[in-house]
Amino acid sequence: MGFLKQLLLSALVGASLQGLALGADYPQADIDSGKVLQELSKTAKENALARLASSPTSKCTKDNVRVRKEWRNIPGPERTAYWKAVECLMHEPQVYPNVTGPRSLYDSFGVLHYKVTPYVHNSAYFLLFHRLYVWTFEEKLRTQCGYTGPMPYWEWGLDAGGVEKSPIFDGSETSMGSNGAKVNGSNTFFPGGSGGGCVTKGPFVNYTVNFGPNTARDPLAYNPRCLKRDLNTVICSQYASIRNTTETILESPDIALFQANLQGDFRWPAARKWGFAVHGGGHFSIAGDPGGDFYFSPLEPVFYLHHGQIDRMYFIWQNLDWANRQTMAGTITMMNMPASRNGTLDDELDISPVGGKFTYRQLLDTVGDSPFCFVYE
Repeated sequence: MGFLKQLLLSALVGASLQGLALGADYPQADIDSGKVLQELSKTAKENALARLASSPTSKCTKDNVRVRKEWRNIPGPERTAYWKAVECLMHEPQVYPNVTGPRSLYDSFGVLHYKVTPYVHNSAYFLLFHRLYVWTFEEKLRTQCGYTGPMPYWEWGLDAGGVEKSPIFDGSETSMGSNGAKVNGSNTFFPGGSGGGCVTKGPFVNYTVNFGPNTARDPLAYNPRCLKRDLNTVICSQYASIRNTTETILESPDIALFQANLQGDFRWPAARKWGFAVHGGGHFSIAGDPGGDFYFSPLEPVFYLHHGQIDRMYFIWQNLDWANRQTMAGTITMMNMPASRNGTLDDELDISPVGGKFTYRQLLDTVGDSPFCFVYE
């Protein structure tokens, strides 16, 4: 809790500085409207596809490259097929031995995240771990549950005017379920939440969260409960707006500052103005249980859309200057506590038994000599 309190203090201090930064050569109105982000996205996609066309691999070609899409840009039947595939994973066997709480393959992803959290946040491994993590989840949706549509992401800024009205959370058949029931004196860590109780309608209304929270005596013990959400437009508009997303990309000349700006890592003075930044802003726009749990947030189904957007930002940032952005920075422990060596691209990431083993270098390119073959729209 000490770390979260320190982060909260930094966020509140930094909040008054929001919006002061300007992307070089871009009018602020074009940044705020999303025009600049659309241009950056288009350029990044074109650059990645041009690289693929010039150097196709045995696994990835222009004919089979997948295109990840924002939830709103996916047809309704495919959105429904997506959440049904997620529900399918909730009935596939879990893969970790000697744990009592997890009941499914979906839960196994939560166990993995719990085990590696101290090493893959505010560290050298943050971006590339989560790239592999989300891709592995996508592969299980396809191979175990027959999903054939695009992998979705959530552009938080499109909902900065009202997260509760988002097509992701409107409780319809083509959503990811609703907000939580309104609870007086919401148990969220942050002000502004509009729910706090169990999801009331739509997909995942009957989903059982099987283990956690991180504060439990045995976080991996069986602890069945409903999925709770506390949607928070204040957090979304403050920290995960289109302006913040765009300026985070524009104001990050190297990987160290990019991941600091993305996470609001207050060890970098330039990153302090972002407060919780887009990473924390997206998570705490959902909040609730387990969405607001630093260790167990993947047990919230929208986690993968949220981190799809984080990876989309990374994809854009990389492909705007590919020659100079195949790098890593930072140590191998969260906030360098305890003090540790620097991470390197030749370090290995082994996420068995959920997924495979790769060097971080193999995870840099989504269309190159890697396990991946995707771009963002």
